[in-house]
Amino acid sequence: MAQAPNVAADESILADRRLAAGYLRTGNGDLAALALERLQKALPAPYKDRVATALAAIDAGDLAAAAATTEALAADLSAARRAAGTRLLADCVRELSDTFASLDRHRTKAPDLADAAPGAAITTAAKDSDAAFARCDAEAPAPVKADADFRRIVDGARASLARIPEAVAARDPDLLHRFLIELRAYEQILRFRHG
Repeated sequence: MAQAPNVAADESILADRRLAAGYLRTGNGDLAALALERLQKALPAPYKDRVATALAAIDAGDLAAAAATTEALAADLSAARRAAGTRLLADCVRELSDTFASLDRHRTKAPDLADAAPGAAITTAAKDSDAAFARCDAEAPAPVKADADFRRIVDGARASLARIPEAVAARDPDLLHRFLIELRAYEQILRFRHG
C-alpha cells in the first residue's frame, strides 16, 4: 500500500470527502453520492471499500450509516498520513474537533455555574480549545492562513474562547450558551472547509 500515503494527502480527495460528509450532514444523499463516486474512482483498496460501503448505505436510504462510514474514511486517511509522517491542516482540524467536544458538551446541557467544579472544567476546556485553534492557525499553509474566511473563523473562535472565563465568573449561563453556539458554528465551518 505504498501509494496510500500520497493518496491520503491528495487535496482533491480530501475535498471530495469533506463535500460528501457535508451533504450527508444536511441529508442530501444524491449529491453526497456524486462526491463518493469520484472518491471510489480515485482511491485504492481498502479506502475504496469504505466508499463502496457508504454508497451502499445511501442506496439503502441509511444516510446516518453513510455519514459514519465517510467519517471513518477520514480517520483512515489521517492514520495513513500519520504512518507516513505526513501532517496536513485536516489532521489538526480533526484534533481540534476532538478537543472542542469537551467544551461543546456544555452547549446542549447547561452547567450549574454556581458550582465551582463545572466552571473550572469549562474554563480549562476553553483554554485547551483555544490552544487547538492556535495550533491549526500556526499549521495552516500560508495561502489558507491569509484567507479572509479562515481568519474570520480562527480569530472569531479565539475571541469567543477568550470570553468564556468572563461568562463563567459572572455565572451567566445565557452568555456562556451564546459563546458556545458561536464556537460550535466556527468549529463546524472549519471542519467542513479544512477537516
